[in-house]
Amino acid sequence: KCTSLPRIIKSKWHDHRLFHKYFFRIEDFRVLDCIICHDEVNIEHGSYYCSKCDVIFHVKCAMKDKDSYEIVENEDEESPNESVSSITKVLEWNDAGEAIVLEHSMHIHHLTLGDRVCEYVNKCCDGCMLPVSASFYYCTQCDFFLHKVCAELPKVKHVWHHLCRPPLVLTSNELFRCAACEYFSNAFAYKCEECESCACLRCIIALTPGARTCLGHKHPLFFYPEYIGRCVACGCDWNGLFRCKDCDFSLGVECFSLPITSQHKNDQHLFSLAYGDDNNYSESHFCDVCEESRDPNLWFYHCETCDTSAHVGCVFGRHPFIKLGSIFELPEELHEHPLTLVAKIYYYPNCDKYGEPCFDLALECTGCNFIIHFTCLRQEIHFLGGLRWR
Repeated sequence: KCTSLPRIIKSKWHDHRLFHKYFFRIEDFRVLDCIICHDEVNIEHGSYYCSKCDVIFHVKCAMKDKDSYEIVENEDEESPNESVSSITKVLEWNDAGEAIVLEHSMHIHHLTLGDRVCEYVNKCCDGCMLPVSASFYYCTQCDFFLHKVCAELPKVKHVWHHLCRPPLVLTSNELFRCAACEYFSNAFAYKCEECESCACLRCIIALTPGARTCLGHKHPLFFYPEYIGRCVACGCDWNGLFRCKDCDFSLGVECFSLPITSQHKNDQHLFSLAYGDDNNYSESHFCDVCEESRDPNLWFYHCETCDTSAHVGCVFGRHPFIKLGSIFELPEELHEHPLTLVAKIYYYPNCDKYGEPCFDLALECTGCNFIIHFTCLRQEIHFLGGLRWR
């Protein structure tokens, strides 16, 4: 059985080819943990490894699911799924060899590298819809931002948690529901051309195999897809959690991807993510947004300037990853004109489709005063992945 093992495979768990080899030197690897099961690999036996990265796999883990890999027959021939055209073209470099001006296939204008985060406090990355932080690219002609890590993602990517064999393709200009976190979004997504399901960049980045760091925890976390337990951040039970090997700490995918800072419409300051409430007064354990009680043992958002605290969901809202002002084109049987995505709270008009008011997002036509509420639209279109926007 072992003599028939393929020498080279392309796995959904890693972006590069994996080679089967015996007798590694321990100094060749910084960490000897298998990228799939996170247990240590005994290098005295055969294993799969990446010649470009510091990663290694147990043979049984790499070969466990026959749909998760394909055999590379010719070492010199590039695999079709590995031949990925770049989505960026660098136009200008700085002295440190960093791209400072580039073209991105998902945007019509040139993007410039920026690092002054304080000037863009309320701006979000158009790729993942999380607040702009660290180094990022921005458009000097319009309101468009991309984290550096989001701008550098490949056009085609194998994703281990997606069941279809073909790789996912980077796309934009669609309203979709993420198959992993189930949030609606109109940011960038990786889409399967076979089943048409989408995954948001937040989940793609968070679920990339390997060790992860987390706010408020000193040890690295590893994702265990089959582990069932309770998330320390939200208190809910999940199937699939980030776990710490050294202590009893578990974190769900959604909570792991929470932004460190977030903006709420009723506060001019940024809320910071907090993981422990050391205020012992019971009257302080309330959410200043919904005015309901708050569990001090769970994560929350806190404004240090105003000394206000709120549930994560109250700061986020129902649709935190949808960018308002986007223009959509509905199927002609629903409406013939382009519609703008808006959020109205007071004096919300009745839906033209069902004739009832609601307090959710809506698509409205400024030309003929047509409006359809987001929840009503979901009843009309079973899969929103086909809803185009510009």
